[in-house]
Amino acid sequence: MLECVSVRPSTPNTNASIPTPSNSQGNSTEVEESEEGEEEDEEDEDASTASLNVSTEFLRAVQAPSYNEIRSIIQAPPPVHHPHDEDSHHRYLLSQLLQPDSNSVREALAKSKPTSKLTRLVSTYFDHSETTSDFCLRLLLTILRARDLYAPLSRLLSVLPADGPPLSQAQCDRAYDLFLQFDSQENPFVLSHLHQLRDSFSHLKGDIQRDLRRCHSRIRMFRHATAGCAVISVAVIAAVAVVAVHAAIGFTAVAATPFCVPRQKRRELARLKQLEAAENGTLVVNDINTIDSLVDRLQTAVEADKAFVRIALERGRERHPIQQVLKELTKNQPVLEHLLGDLEQHIYFCFYSVNKARYALLKEICNHQNL
Repeated sequence: MLECVSVRPSTPNTNASIPTPSNSQGNSTEVEESEEGEEEDEEDEDASTASLNVSTEFLRAVQAPSYNEIRSIIQAPPPVHHPHDEDSHHRYLLSQLLQPDSNSVREALAKSKPTSKLTRLVSTYFDHSETTSDFCLRLLLTILRARDLYAPLSRLLSVLPADGPPLSQAQCDRAYDLFLQFDSQENPFVLSHLHQLRDSFSHLKGDIQRDLRRCHSRIRMFRHATAGCAVISVAVIAAVAVVAVHAAIGFTAVAATPFCVPRQKRRELARLKQLEAAENGTLVVNDINTIDSLVDRLQTAVEADKAFVRIALERGRERHPIQQVLKELTKNQPVLEHLLGDLEQHIYFCFYSVNKARYALLKEICNHQNL
């Protein structure tokens, strides 16, 4: 639970169960105020390490309690007192899935300067991450529509023998009617706006990285100023030693210390941590790319099945073309179901990644609001 806002977890231990990010979520540099040996090229490391251990991170995620809680929320039946129309249920699910929720984010950002560039960047990230969760939830409904589209054909295929005798005329008529029904419905995966999400995160990441470079430059400037301050302090102490007693020397050294660690540097370090957390959040684009690839494959698979069905429909209720199309559908069905299951799992993982990144960024915002 973050101290600066009342973050409402979807379940009691959601935040506690989030595992430590691996390299696949980006290398967020741990910057301590006492560290003076920070490398100048830290901002270039994410590009070379973001693709490492993706499979490990995915396997760790699907075994995490918070990941399973996301599945439970989505698969749970709607509350009896809740409206049953699709839009209302969608808003209800999104309010349960998106963590920290929008109210917690607004409450935290209200304490920041609304005109600052940092506030605009992190606010834009939170907006994009919410849009991502909203789209993923809608994509889950698309998966349900795809399964509904194939359900009648799947039931027919399940009762037909794999290598049995030729179909009876009644079976041909039944298959033909189901082909008509299947062909009349649209491909549920035709409309996809994932490229818009990709572009949004790409532009945001570019803005964040430009600000990160400026932030690193200012921190290096403060480091050089601190080194210069230390040299001056030594010189002052040496000069005082000539004309003053040891007590005066101690007083001068203590008095010079605050100037060696300026408040501006602490603020810049806090800004750096928030920018790094926001940049790590943009790595969800890797999940979006995976989802987009699966959606493309599913769209192609459904179109291929529709093409087979149209071949049979063009021949009327003839037994041979109908039987051949049913064989093709039988062969394609396991592949389609595997793709649907794979897409569903990656959508859950995307929810998990978004929530983990939102928690990390909001934590940095709350930790440094008093600077």
